Amino acid sequence: MISIACSGFPIPASRYFKEFSAIEIADTELGLPGEGTLRRWLREGADEFVFSIVAPKQIANSGFALDPETKQAVSALASFSKQLKTYAVVFAANEEFGPTKPNRARLRAFAEHVAGSITRPVFDLPSWSRKDALATLKQDVCVAFDPLTEASDDVDLAYARMAGPSGYRSRYDATALDRVVEHCQRSTARHTVVVFRNIDRYENSKYVIKKLAAEPQPPPRAAKARPKPRTRTRTTSP
Repeated sequence: MISIACSGFPIPASRYFKEFSAIEIADTELGLPGEGTLRRWLREGADEFVFSIVAPKQIANSGFALDPETKQAVSALASFSKQLKTYAVVFAANEEFGPTKPNRARLRAFAEHVAGSITRPVFDLPSWSRKDALATLKQDVCVAFDPLTEASDDVDLAYARMAGPSGYRSRYDATALDRVVEHCQRSTARHTVVVFRNIDRYENSKYVIKKLAAEPQPPPRAAKARPKPRTRTRTTSP
């Protein structure tokens, strides 16, 4: 399964839900919305709509320390995620959060803490190599990546976050987007999610969706012809 999405709503939500089948909710990074907003998203999203959400910044700002405030924030996030029927929750670290020994220990403990309450946690660690992140976290925890610079061998969920070639205001050209399409086609994960986060996220995601839909599907395998039944001729003596 492949899901192409935007991070945040680049167009009005009511229109977005009609044009896409997935969204990474970015509003939650600043705070969890109220019941009215949650019910509206559930009502406007189709039954198979894929919701991902970004965890509140206060969690990353704490350095993933398991203090009482962070534990309370995780508990509230888990409750909201369950109500929204969220597919994945993204924990995006700050650039300053590097792969030091204390940070490795805090991140490992935090990942173990959320594993029991958060479905499919995804860690986006911009200052870490994928190798460092996977060595620190459990292998069944998803690490976000950029398919233009990294490879992924994820089996369950491959979660790509496209922040722009040079930041939010930069734009991907057709060559880069075609490489994203190729990545989706080659992916062996059960579910591949690609989220565009740059200023042209709407146009970029629509380009990839159109390209994937335009790719010719392999022809159906021809059914083997059944052998004709042998007819037996019955003869009678004169």
